[in-house]
Amino acid sequence: MKGLLGVGKEVTWGDMARRALCVFLTGFLLLAGFVILIDPYDTVPFSLPLDRAPASTNQRFSYPAVAMDPTFDSLVVGTSVVRLLKPSELEATLGGRFANLAMNSAMPYEQSQILQLFLRNRKDVKTVIFGIDTVWCGQKASPKLTSRPFPPWLYDGNRWNDALHLLNLEALEQAGRQLGQLMGVREEKYQRNGYANFLPPRSEYDLQKVRKNLYQDGKPAVLPPGTPPADNNAAFRESLVFPDLEILRGMVAALPQATRKIFLGAPVHAITIGSPGSRAEAIWQECMSRIAQIGAEYGNAYVLDFKLRSDITVTDRNYWDPLHFRTDTASRIVRLVGEGVMAGRSTNPAFRYVTP
Repeated sequence: MKGLLGVGKEVTWGDMARRALCVFLTGFLLLAGFVILIDPYDTVPFSLPLDRAPASTNQRFSYPAVAMDPTFDSLVVGTSVVRLLKPSELEATLGGRFANLAMNSAMPYEQSQILQLFLRNRKDVKTVIFGIDTVWCGQKASPKLTSRPFPPWLYDGNRWNDALHLLNLEALEQAGRQLGQLMGVREEKYQRNGYANFLPPRSEYDLQKVRKNLYQDGKPAVLPPGTPPADNNAAFRESLVFPDLEILRGMVAALPQATRKIFLGAPVHAITIGSPGSRAEAIWQECMSRIAQIGAEYGNAYVLDFKLRSDITVTDRNYWDPLHFRTDTASRIVRLVGEGVMAGRSTNPAFRYVTP
């Protein structure tokens, strides 16, 4: 094959293949260098020293860097039901430097991994708040993972093996998001402490839409008395098994004895709690009692159960949906947690202080 004008050195197919390979390799190296230097998950030790905020839409990728940040000595771990607990308010109430690393639909295994990574990078931990919901209180063991990708390489504590995991299109997309945040052309998704208000703007709140989501006919309902366990309540509760609490026990056992351990029964809307006197209510209360037993074994533990009928959980306007309360309600919960911890007892009808 001749040059473009039919003259000059003949270009063979081999020459073309080599040139194409060079172009491909050059492009690959440029893209790989871009991803590694931007470092969208803030995990590569030799990336550029940039002021990164978490960027990935999947918290499982965003939060390991926060967990490894030595700035923080206190932690919130759980599912989305406690994501709206604001670190700055927790710090004002309980002291310490909080990160909120609760993840959407986080399984017990995933919660244990983020706590383990947090502990691996510090000796002193002041406070850990465990968001307790039905994920922990099932009669069967939870799946290890959800449908959301979970990157074990970000949780192994070894930053030096992470660069190879960035050589893919997903990481390239996240590097673009990170660059947009760094340049100020893209809004940061999370604060540096992991907190994000994931609710729609307050101006979009519509109580009627919320009630349609809560109740079949959109009208507030009064729950009828539930069907109690067939056998007597005490025997029923004693027979219950909560497999995932062994994972929770391992998480608590890994904490320094001096760490303040707060188990927060999340205040979901009353419509999701179950009828008074029902099997569902008995199961939940027994689960919280077992958690209180775990806390008592390791000490410096506080079990505050907000999953009960109270002026918080029965008030529709406190919620966006059956599971997620509004930000002003989150602020109130933080204040009540502080009161309960400081007093060592129930100080308000909005929560039960659970003891073994």
